[in-house]
Amino acid sequence: MSLIPQILRSLKNLPPFPMVAQRALLLLNRPEVSIQELVEIVKFDPGITANILRIANSAYFGLRREIHSLHQALLLLGTQELLKIIIASGANRLFANSAPGYFSDGQGLWRHSVSCALMADLLARELTLTERTTSFTAGLLHDIGKIVLSLFVDQKFSEIMSLVESQGISFHQAEKTVLGIDHAEMGGEMARIWDFPDRLRSAILHHHLGRPDAFADDLILLVYLADLLVLMFGQDSSKEGLAYNGYPEVLKHFDLREKDLEKILLHFGSVWKGAQVFFGLVSDNHDLQCAHRG
Repeated sequence: MSLIPQILRSLKNLPPFPMVAQRALLLLNRPEVSIQELVEIVKFDPGITANILRIANSAYFGLRREIHSLHQALLLLGTQELLKIIIASGANRLFANSAPGYFSDGQGLWRHSVSCALMADLLARELTLTERTTSFTAGLLHDIGKIVLSLFVDQKFSEIMSLVESQGISFHQAEKTVLGIDHAEMGGEMARIWDFPDRLRSAILHHHLGRPDAFADDLILLVYLADLLVLMFGQDSSKEGLAYNGYPEVLKHFDLREKDLEKILLHFGSVWKGAQVFFGLVSDNHDLQCAHRG
């Protein structure tokens, strides 16, 4: 019996996407975004305003002076970096709950999403792509479907893994066979409900490259590759990583070689250390020192 009706009913309990982050998504990769536009977006959300100031003063950005106001943060960091902070601050509220079907620890889904966002940003920079903020955002939100599907996957995990092992298919293919829908399709539906920009929704929906035309879209390929490289880096606790198919043609598309991947992974390691406080994965310097040793 298909679980799709039950899964789709669960979407009725889907919380709204945070309004501040929703408004920020509409500004993605606009050639010019004014400081006043960003101030207008965040000024009525004291939580995000406080988070912007906390993040702006974190070691991640390494600014030499303390930031005391939103205007000051915008002037020193720039609009695109502030857009990332606003979107990440809003998304963090969605990823607050654990995702036991996919991750063995409570922060696993948020950690993976942050890792993919940072990796997508690094790849976009390495490949000199123009859509860096959109790449970061697509990496951050590509697995939002797991928020809804996690409990269903947890219930059917043994059945899903049995298919993976007996048929040699990927986790998300087995997920679709067992549940009738996979997390990428669920994420695409959530993105539609939340009225995400079409380009972002497409990257979420197709990040496992299930359609031939996905190979013609740099943003989709970038998110796929970021996802794969995070798994290669080895700090990810995703159960899905137990069965993930690779596509050498993606590396060929971007003209990336093994030495390029090694350089990107090395750079990611240093960025990841500085980013954990930024994204609320550790709370203070003591925790960060422990995370560095782990």
